[in-house]
Amino acid sequence: MKHNTLTYSEQDRALDKQDAKKTLPIYIECLKPSWRLIIVDFIVILLDAFFELMIPYLSGRLIQDGLEGYGALDALGNPTPIVIGGGFDQPALFYVWLYGGLMIGCALLAIACQLCGMKLSAVISSDYIERLRNTIFAKAEQFSFSNIGDFPVSKLTTMLSNDCNNIRFFILMFVRMGFKQSIVATLCFVFIFSLNWLIGIIALPMVAIAFLIIVVIIRKTKPQFILTQSAIDNVNHNVEEDTEGIREVKAFCREGHMQEKFEKANGELTDITFVSVWRLGLSGSITTLTINLVITAIQLLGGFSMLYTADPNPLWTMFNNGNPLFDAGELSMLTSYAAVLTMSFSFLSMLVQFYSRAEASKERIDRVLCEEIDISYSPKPKTADFDPDHLNGGDVDFENLVFSYLKDPTKPAVGPINLHISSGEKIGIIGGTGSGKSSLVNLIPRLYDATSGQVKIGGHDVKDYSLNALRGEIGVVLQNNVLFTGTIRSNIQWGKKDATDEEIFKALDVACASDFVKSFKDGLDTPVSQGGKSVSGGQKQRLCIARAVIKNPKILILDDSVSACDMDTSRRIQEQLSSNLKGTTVFMIAQRVDSIKRCDKILVLDNGKLISFGTHDQLMQGCPLYRDIAEIQAKGVE
Repeated sequence: MKHNTLTYSEQDRALDKQDAKKTLPIYIECLKPSWRLIIVDFIVILLDAFFELMIPYLSGRLIQDGLEGYGALDALGNPTPIVIGGGFDQPALFYVWLYGGLMIGCALLAIACQLCGMKLSAVISSDYIERLRNTIFAKAEQFSFSNIGDFPVSKLTTMLSNDCNNIRFFILMFVRMGFKQSIVATLCFVFIFSLNWLIGIIALPMVAIAFLIIVVIIRKTKPQFILTQSAIDNVNHNVEEDTEGIREVKAFCREGHMQEKFEKANGELTDITFVSVWRLGLSGSITTLTINLVITAIQLLGGFSMLYTADPNPLWTMFNNGNPLFDAGELSMLTSYAAVLTMSFSFLSMLVQFYSRAEASKERIDRVLCEEIDISYSPKPKTADFDPDHLNGGDVDFENLVFSYLKDPTKPAVGPINLHISSGEKIGIIGGTGSGKSSLVNLIPRLYDATSGQVKIGGHDVKDYSLNALRGEIGVVLQNNVLFTGTIRSNIQWGKKDATDEEIFKALDVACASDFVKSFKDGLDTPVSQGGKSVSGGQKQRLCIARAVIKNPKILILDDSVSACDMDTSRRIQEQLSSNLKGTTVFMIAQRVDSIKRCDKILVLDNGKLISFGTHDQLMQGCPLYRDIAEIQAKGVE
């Protein structure tokens, strides 16, 4: 057991009580639609508990009325010989058949109630967790790029599957088991005390102490549950990383390295799970011991009281005036109720296990639900010269713009920048790695927010526009292109969901992609695998450009979006953009000067600073950095 090196991550640490309280209404809201089913289920559970508790009572009455009352037991409760074919008179047989039949009836009704309750509980818990998953996913969809950085895909995957299942099992067990066993345990104590107060006094502390010990053990196990979820995150991350980079793994012969990483993560999960299972097994052993001790105590007390009633023992005289503590029928009832009582506490201790798991999972989910979205929008009123639901033109202004990933203006990734871009201009952006090219354009559709200063579109701060309007009228092709599982048609229709085939092919023409799409056997219905792995890198880039173009955006951002295309294709795409999107403001980030030299103007960045801004010819004359890049690339081509 040497694998376990996991510790709490910042996201796995418990939220403070105030933050945890904020999420409570969300969980309650997810449960509200099922309130009718919950009421019906509670009624069914009450009936189930009633029929179940009637069986020990009827069993005792069968002994009392059917045997004791008709000579099968003597006055002291001792059995008398019974001869086959005789020994019972007709009334005794009547009580045997009566109580026996009632016991069978109660057993059948209890089973029917259990089956009905199980189905209701399953529906309630499944519907609840479906709504909770939708809520978590909807919150994650609101995350900005900086929010997403705090929650890796593997963690969100575990939350939506494993953590949600832990909560579902708790809801299922609470509705099905917690309510019923609480009623059963309470009524068992009432029946035991009513039958014999001495047995009640003996059983109560034994069961209570055992239950408290189990609760303490399980509560001590809670940190292990949190670590278990983190270990599952780690295993999922290793699988995700290996499958996504399988080509690179094989190309560099790193199968052994990836196997070692997975075995280490899997070993950590095994070790942590072992500790949890061992502790939970200990609680089960304590429950079994308690059941046996309580039943043994009842049997011993009952047996000794019957055997030594005639003996002038002061103990029996003290408790029951020298008479037996209870007769055979009461002994049967007490034994049965004691067994049911201890089993109820066993089930309740299991519920505490489920609660501890669910609580650990809830704390992780609360991290998502409490995450403050740093890209928010406060609705603005519509005026004569401004509509927050539509962009007011395509001109862009950067005013005293500073952006820092650390939220610290003294450590900017971009800025300060002051710049005006007229509507319809085609702007190229170039610079070295880490110069802030992507960071700058990501501020336009508010994928990030400026740390200080403003980004304006049509003379209005981008924060004044609704996010739907802003992102709906800005086309973006990010550096890491993504296609989704479906077809070419369904992927292009992300830009315009009701786009016709004619509109789709027009967008494909602009992206210089129609030829290869038509060459596919199924054309627009050609399947696309997750991530777009069924097409080449250049084809994927052009499909992503078509998806952005079909929106007919007022602003189009191409973040190194033709890097996988040859120079001729890149040139043709630029020509198509210029001729078909004349009123659209285009920002084109590129590594190659040849890809942007035909743009109206080119923006040169270095370490987040604006070095120069002008046409290709102007920059070749007046910007040494740009000229050096162009000359080096030209020599490389030669």
